[in-house]
Amino acid sequence: MLGAGAIKNEITAHAIGTLSRHPDAGTILEIGGQDAKIILLRDGIVTDYAMNTLCAAGTGAFLSAQATRLGLTVEDMGEMACRSHTPTRLSARCTVFAESDLIHKAQVGHSKVDLVAGLCHAVVANYLNNVGKGKQITPPVIFQGGVSKNQGVVAAFRAELGCEIHVDPDGHLMGAVGAAHLGATAPDQSAPFSFDLAEQSYETRAKPCSSCPNQCEVVYFYRDGILLDHWGNRCEKADVCTTSA
Repeated sequence: MLGAGAIKNEITAHAIGTLSRHPDAGTILEIGGQDAKIILLRDGIVTDYAMNTLCAAGTGAFLSAQATRLGLTVEDMGEMACRSHTPTRLSARCTVFAESDLIHKAQVGHSKVDLVAGLCHAVVANYLNNVGKGKQITPPVIFQGGVSKNQGVVAAFRAELGCEIHVDPDGHLMGAVGAAHLGATAPDQSAPFSFDLAEQSYETRAKPCSSCPNQCEVVYFYRDGILLDHWGNRCEKADVCTTSA
């Protein structure tokens, strides 16, 4: 629909981006603002992966929300966490439990430094118990995504896994780096990619198809008023609807 030369998923993009900088990578730990994933590599090939569920307890959004609750900026959390000698033990099960635990521990006198360190450890525990559960984490371990900029989380991973955690300076951009590599080596190089798409108008419209009893809700995708594609139909009869969408 966008005229790209290749169609790849984000797991492939992150793997290719990471391998371009760290060709011997064994495990990729990735925590972004809204999701988290783990990618296992052997000899430069993705052998397994997993992503988080709908819960955002172990992501950057969670840390950002708790920083606001503590009257801090999320950028200050990493340095502060590294100053703690006794991180507060916080629930890592989900956002609701962690927030409730944080409030209780603050009320009974835990310092902000220890609370922040506890949050970093909770993020790591949540990640390893959910995303990394059952996975064999093999060095070299590359930690990326926006949360990799938080030194407190890096230190917590190092303590939990007992190995060196490598963080690339561009770790928060590794998916984009991978996408660039994939685009540059795409099999379809018949025409250069047009960035004019940023100036074009895109629209989706949904409506039920009445061609058969299924009554599928079909989504139609338009660019500058021209129908490019549709999806949501369970049979080929939805094609009839494209002429009147």
